[in-house]
Amino acid sequence: MEYFWQHKDFPNFQFKVEDLISQIQEFATELGEVNGLFINVSEENKKEILLQVIVSEALKTSEIEGEYFSREDVMSSLQKQLGISDFQVLSKDKKAQAISELMLQVRADYQNPVTLNMLKKWHQTLMKFDKTVNEGAWRSSSEPMQIISGRAGKIDVHFEAPPSKDLQQLLTDFENWYQNFPYHEIGQVGRAMLRAALVHLYFETLHPFEDGNGRIGRALSEKALAETLEKPILISLSKKIEENKSTYYDTLKQTQRKQNVAEWLQYFFTILIEAQKEVKETVLFVVEKALFFDRFKIQLNERQLKVLQKMTEKEKTGFQGGMTAKKYMAITKTSKATATRDLLILLEMGAFKREGDGRSVKYHLNWL
Repeated sequence: MEYFWQHKDFPNFQFKVEDLISQIQEFATELGEVNGLFINVSEENKKEILLQVIVSEALKTSEIEGEYFSREDVMSSLQKQLGISDFQVLSKDKKAQAISELMLQVRADYQNPVTLNMLKKWHQTLMKFDKTVNEGAWRSSSEPMQIISGRAGKIDVHFEAPPSKDLQQLLTDFENWYQNFPYHEIGQVGRAMLRAALVHLYFETLHPFEDGNGRIGRALSEKALAETLEKPILISLSKKIEENKSTYYDTLKQTQRKQNVAEWLQYFFTILIEAQKEVKETVLFVVEKALFFDRFKIQLNERQLKVLQKMTEKEKTGFQGGMTAKKYMAITKTSKATATRDLLILLEMGAFKREGDGRSVKYHLNWL
């Protein structure tokens, strides 16, 4: 048989639990460290950490599928929905609004058991501004559903999903499998990891929607983690997947042709661990940023504050090329003389350190 879903034992995934123990222990350690750090930050910083993680997931889960949104559009949409700031520049990109809404909907649903109706509602949210897709409906075309990646002229077919005529029974089986997920013997953390890895594989195998299956499937993994751990979790799986998405697709492709899913579990558990480590870095960065602003905020004018907020929007090395007078003028809509004066003041107060001289001078944040 060409694909696992055609096998009479589907979805009897085969693997050895003992092969997973070391990765489960590593993830549990990282999870504990993140939780410990997060508990001790201020409420304001907690909101920013949450925002940074959700923005990252929204952007990267879309980029895996070839959709690119500006960080500002996703950020403004999330800020509005979360009520994080008093003023937001409203995003005009409807699809960016949709992916932002989905991220928050998944987080809000973490305690609710996964049902087929829930998945349809998620799909409706994701696709409500895409008139080419029948949102919230299972695919019904008699044409084969092929899972591909790449671009025109260089398409890679990874596998073929079950025909649409079989979907209703397969999806009912999927819902029952999820709601009766076993493996309690490996502990809460191990069961959460295993459920997240296998639900994504299972869902992607079925590929029940016309479009959006990857984004819904990755959201399902984060939902499975949170539901099984019995609390919302800070993680962006898609950011780590997107860093090497060819490995993601290759591993999915290879796993479709066999019952043994050990290779998939090893890959996905590694993604979980690396994603949790990255969240730890995000928490530490937000705390360091708060300390940075505490040092200088009473000395900053409105223009300088705006520039520093822009430079610290992503992460420590997120502002490429340093700050120049030209960039400062563009951000603050001010004159060259004012920009030059403000930059020198920031340097003198210790917020900046300088690189180069004359026309090539650049300023970088002084985190020390």
